[in-house]
Amino acid sequence: MEGAAATGSGCGAGEPTTGSIGSYFRITPPFCISVANRSRYSASSSGSLAAVSMDSRATAANAVHPRRVRVGCADAMGFSMLSSISIHAAWGKVAALTDRRAVIRTQMRRKPRKTCLCQGCGNRISHMGGTGTGTVTRGAVPEDPVPISSRANPGLRDAATASAGGAIREGYIMKYRGSIRAKVSALALIAAAAMPQAAFAQDASGPAKGGVEDEIVVTARLREENVQTVPIAITALSAQDLNERNISSLNDLTNATPGVAITTISGGTLTNIYIRGQAPANTTNDLNVEANVGVFIDDIYQTSRNTIDILSVLDVGQIEIAKGPQSALFGRSTFAGAMSISTRRPSNKLEGNVQATVGVNEDYRVRGSISAPLTDTLAVRLGGGYVTYDGFGKNSGDPQDNLSGTKKYAVTGALEFRPTTELTARLSGFASHSATELSAVSALPLASFNCGSVNAATGLRTVYCGELKAKDVSSITANAPDTVANARQVSLNLNWRRSGVAVTSITGFTQAENRAYNDYDVTAGGTVFGVCTLGAACSPVGAYTRLQNVNLLSSNRERVRTFSQEVRLQSDNSSPFQWIFGGSFFNSRIPLAGLGIASDRTGLAANERLVQVSQTTPPAATGVGAYDFTANPFLSSSLSNSLYANYSAASTRTMSIFASMGYRLGDLRFGAEGRYNIDRKRAQVFSVSNPLSVPGINAPISGTTVPAPGTFPVAGPLFARTFNSFTPRFTIDYQATRDIFFYTTAAKGVRSGGFNTANPVGPTGILADEVAYQEEKNWTYEAGVKSELFNRALLLNASVYHVDWTNAQVSAFTLNPTAVNPTRIVRNAGNLKLTGFEVQSELRLAEYFKLGGSLVYSNPKFQAGAYDASLAVQCVIGTGAAAVAAPGCPPVILVTTPSGTRAVNSLEGKRPTRSVKLSWNLYGTVNVPLGADWKLFARADVSHTGASPSNLPNTAFFGERTLTSGRIAVENDRYSVALWANNIFDVLYVANAIGQPRAGVPFAFSVPEIYRGEGRRVGLTVGAKF
Repeated sequence: MEGAAATGSGCGAGEPTTGSIGSYFRITPPFCISVANRSRYSASSSGSLAAVSMDSRATAANAVHPRRVRVGCADAMGFSMLSSISIHAAWGKVAALTDRRAVIRTQMRRKPRKTCLCQGCGNRISHMGGTGTGTVTRGAVPEDPVPISSRANPGLRDAATASAGGAIREGYIMKYRGSIRAKVSALALIAAAAMPQAAFAQDASGPAKGGVEDEIVVTARLREENVQTVPIAITALSAQDLNERNISSLNDLTNATPGVAITTISGGTLTNIYIRGQAPANTTNDLNVEANVGVFIDDIYQTSRNTIDILSVLDVGQIEIAKGPQSALFGRSTFAGAMSISTRRPSNKLEGNVQATVGVNEDYRVRGSISAPLTDTLAVRLGGGYVTYDGFGKNSGDPQDNLSGTKKYAVTGALEFRPTTELTARLSGFASHSATELSAVSALPLASFNCGSVNAATGLRTVYCGELKAKDVSSITANAPDTVANARQVSLNLNWRRSGVAVTSITGFTQAENRAYNDYDVTAGGTVFGVCTLGAACSPVGAYTRLQNVNLLSSNRERVRTFSQEVRLQSDNSSPFQWIFGGSFFNSRIPLAGLGIASDRTGLAANERLVQVSQTTPPAATGVGAYDFTANPFLSSSLSNSLYANYSAASTRTMSIFASMGYRLGDLRFGAEGRYNIDRKRAQVFSVSNPLSVPGINAPISGTTVPAPGTFPVAGPLFARTFNSFTPRFTIDYQATRDIFFYTTAAKGVRSGGFNTANPVGPTGILADEVAYQEEKNWTYEAGVKSELFNRALLLNASVYHVDWTNAQVSAFTLNPTAVNPTRIVRNAGNLKLTGFEVQSELRLAEYFKLGGSLVYSNPKFQAGAYDASLAVQCVIGTGAAAVAAPGCPPVILVTTPSGTRAVNSLEGKRPTRSVKLSWNLYGTVNVPLGADWKLFARADVSHTGASPSNLPNTAFFGERTLTSGRIAVENDRYSVALWANNIFDVLYVANAIGQPRAGVPFAFSVPEIYRGEGRRVGLTVGAKF
């Protein structure tokens, strides 16, 4: 800094001088003043001054969070770089000195909570709660300006205009913690617009942590805000947070984030995200069914929930999880919350990073990115990642190959163009590929079923009551095909700002294909059947002459194409009145969604069929058995050649308009948001004609290619319906002090209705009145406080919330008594209420130590009148008024359904499937210097997740665990070496459980698949940055 050359009269040599810290100063381009010659300065003027160059969002009233900026001398010949500092957008704290040198001191913790100054107009100035009015004008600065001290005159009511000539040289006072100094060869002024060209942000990814002391900036309300002053409960994780907490998958994320539960099944498919216990329980494979929590990557909604577990290979900049309904501004599938994943953006200088990991079970990873300016206005960023992992689950069917292994890779890229300080255009995208082995899963033995009704054919109880436990060793079919998922996205973000108003356009295209497999019989040796040699005469009951084990794999195919467009007009953050107006269009096409099965017919003659035999005791060598309606129609020459009885094609077209208005009255702020949404849904089922479920009729589907016309000749009716909804949110917040923020909200969430198309309507399919299901709604009321106490040594946030949830959509089975191979459908079960609270805290014990944690309690319960009629086979004994509940099952009530009056099980007082009542985590960090450049960083986490019900009657529970993870690293600004471990004590736990019918077993049984959670994972990661 000291040796930098400077030209012009204002950049003479001299000794650095320090003085008292001044106040924050707001620049409104093109106004700035050259103190050296006491004259007005513009970009083409001669002379020199200290200047700051920022990205276009850090000008006038538009910048709101920290950016890396440049400080130096500008003159008629150009710009001479002196040093780099971080300041808070266009705000800078300036020492009011009269020597040739000055100290710029910037202090960052949160963004200003008041409005800011503009040129030539009345402005509100605030300091510690006081207000006043002042004017910024073009003109000369007096010889002896009167500084407005950041530590003097808290009211500022009489010091709004503090210098002669009507010019406020320093204004808008806000106290921040931490500081960075830069010595400049001139009297210090900040002039964001004085530079002739716009400069790129050094890290334009919107990092979760910015500035000196961990400022967290979020965009959950479509504008950049400090997480501590936004009236929403939000978890925000930067790339550094993900690294420090060893989060490289959705499974890691759920174990590290209380109140957020994420479950998957085979190969990472059927991903469902639950927030605060608002578990949807609709585990249908149909992607036209709305999600409970929407996932957005770079502002683009991800329709496919089967291709999003790519955190380990994506160039992630930040993850935000907004809790509570976000339908007002996010729109689709944000009934209970939203997860937003942002990739990193291009920077204004050449920089890059690379990480490599070696871990147990052949865990190898590499990831990196590079960013560089191509011209003064164009920058590029490229990133990529590759992971290969042998998995963690032991398999008795193939001891040499673990289960749950995976291979993933992805490439990301972005081009950012800034021709002026007002316009930014960013073209970004990614492509990902994953191939994942079968999961570590086991099935609950029928002999374990201990409650519910008694099945006449087997003499066994049909329900399990108790805790589901994972097995250390699974028995899964060897050499099964991998689940293969591919995803691609391209998005264009245009932003134009002028005079405090911004216009934003976001355009997105996504494509996804998924080919998933699951061990349907959950055994390596297959299910034992009797072989009947009488062909069609084996149905409904046939004599068998021998026994044979048959392996079965289920397979899912999906193909997704989406286009989305959003345009919005909004004010900046500086005015007391803030507003947003916008509209969006979304078009999702799912031309292929099918669920098939492959039954290995090796050793069977053309006339031979499979009949059911005992699965709990050794069956007789010969005898009589019921025709198996699952295995026979799907007999195939290869397990990789699944057959399909039908597939569906569906689409959703959504149009919406939305608005947000907020007004600040002193420290009190009022807000109202709302979205009017029109969802137009269409769906159609294409099937074969196979009423007797015989072999040789069901058809294969090649990859994820839509079958040719005639392959599935029976075209079902075209279902179409329009769902209209309005989703408002109201907020009131109060900034009690600079460190204490109160808020209260009331928000409505809506999830559209839709159609059940996994099976067609018919004697062996679903009932006609089961095709459509209605939308569900919730009103969430929340009050909370966000605070930083004891000179910001203690962060303490807390909130309490209540949810009124109506017409809840749940996963169930058809009521058709003659259905063959029933699959799950969605139906409306009734109403729920939910009350809960959450607490987050972090204590800085000393300069190098932190302790923290969070706790979430949520207890959703179905209300009176809620029921699931599909439980009757297992849980109702008798009919009509004489019916009673089977042992261990909920009470029976009589209800009127479209198919008549039924005795059903009440769900009153029961929790929805997969809802977690209590979760918490505790952590501690140590950050100790090891000399001038290196430091030792260590972090330990302990997290607890409570048990979840695996079914609607709440007879079985799973998933309770307490896990410990840790990381210890030696690092400096460029290099790092870290040893880390997840699930250090190798706790055996259940990550997910789902009940399904099984081949060889009567349909009265819904046998739980029990998915083992990941065991101990240890690795060494090295990284470098430049």
